[in-house]
Amino acid sequence: MPSTQSVDISKVHAVSRLLREIVNYPGHAARKNSPEYSKAHKHLVDELNLPCLVCGVTKKTLGDPGKNPAGAKQMETHHHIVEWALANAIDLKKFNDRVVRHIRAKKYHDPIYDADFTQEQLLEWIDHHEDNLWVLCDVHHRHALLGIHEITYPIWSPQDLILDSFDYIPSDAGGISPTAKAAMDLRPPSAK
Repeated sequence: MPSTQSVDISKVHAVSRLLREIVNYPGHAARKNSPEYSKAHKHLVDELNLPCLVCGVTKKTLGDPGKNPAGAKQMETHHHIVEWALANAIDLKKFNDRVVRHIRAKKYHDPIYDADFTQEQLLEWIDHHEDNLWVLCDVHHRHALLGIHEITYPIWSPQDLILDSFDYIPSDAGGISPTAKAAMDLRPPSAK
């Protein structure tokens, strides 16, 4: 019989921080979806119907409230290893030594990793290779409290692994939410 996980309310605490981030982006043209990016996006979102990494909604289930817990409006693809806007600042040697070599070491990998990349291959890979694209719903991509572009990765990353009964990121961002407090009441009587 599986054990019921519970959270001790006395140990739950909210963490609130103001992130100050300063970063320089190299000069680049305005973002326009290249035909290759559009093709990769269509393959991942339309043809494979891949789910959002966080909430599991797919393009086909966007209209089903039972399968769209975040209320997403659309599916998007996120450049997850190297952001497109940083392409002109990526060191080719470092990329080959750290990214290409790492992926090459995997038993099953795209043959493009069998040789070091050229600068042109690097730029193409950043723009549209499926190894650099994650499918996310618009909420988990860009929402102020839930999106990968808005919150720190250590907080964003485990969202899909949190107990359904635990309100990990409070909807009002004002501390422990009523949903999280109610989840604490699921504790076994001996823990209360």
